[in-house]
Amino acid sequence: MNGPVNKRAIFLLFTIISSSQSASTFSQAAVLLEYSAEYEASANGLSATATRSLINVSENTYRLSNSLEASFAGKTFANLNQASEFIFEDNKIISQNYFYQLMGISRTSHTIFFNWNAKIALSMKDDENWQVPLSDGVVDQLSYQIAMRQALINKGGSQTTFSYDIVDGDTIETQQYRVVGEEVLPTPLGELNTIKLERVREASDERVTKIWLAVDWNYLLTRVEQLNSSGLKIVLDLKFAKLNGEIVSTEK
Repeated sequence: MNGPVNKRAIFLLFTIISSSQSASTFSQAAVLLEYSAEYEASANGLSATATRSLINVSENTYRLSNSLEASFAGKTFANLNQASEFIFEDNKIISQNYFYQLMGISRTSHTIFFNWNAKIALSMKDDENWQVPLSDGVVDQLSYQIAMRQALINKGGSQTTFSYDIVDGDTIETQQYRVVGEEVLPTPLGELNTIKLERVREASDERVTKIWLAVDWNYLLTRVEQLNSSGLKIVLDLKFAKLNGEIVSTEK
């Protein structure tokens, strides 16, 4: 439990869970519907349970939240909490603030405040802080997931590439994704028709990240897999979801 391989697995497990996305089960592209979902993750014998939710804070302000609890041999040893608050206006995401905190075997925190009048993001990570220049469309490490979901809904699944500029510490990181196919995926909720995406990385980055989104449920996150050059495989699977009061299921 104290070896370097396990610690690396823990870090990667939390990273992949915090960079996954969810969606709503209805087709209104101009409205974000509240939801909650539960996931199970695993990496080299480690297990974790994750919950995700989207709530409407005010008329056009939303909060997207992640929480995760990791355990080993039945004992909890790490917790993650992550949240993004953003405005959804004219079918666009306008990030307002972002919070990330990991506690337990490893500790780190990251907070970002977006000042759109000054075009500056104040980014604070552990004991460091930076002022990051903003341009239109820059988002945080959670709200881009809603932007991707909206793009898929608006285009009816016809859009096949996605690119987002995301505040990451003292810089802006560009993340890119592409659609690689379709697949019927067995889940605890039944067999779901999914669209499969892959994150586009530089040639020197040997990590492979694949994402499955449920087409019939407006691209709800169903599964994530990440394979690293060391052979470490991380898997995140949907266990339960309730969207706008309706339980996700293939049974009618």
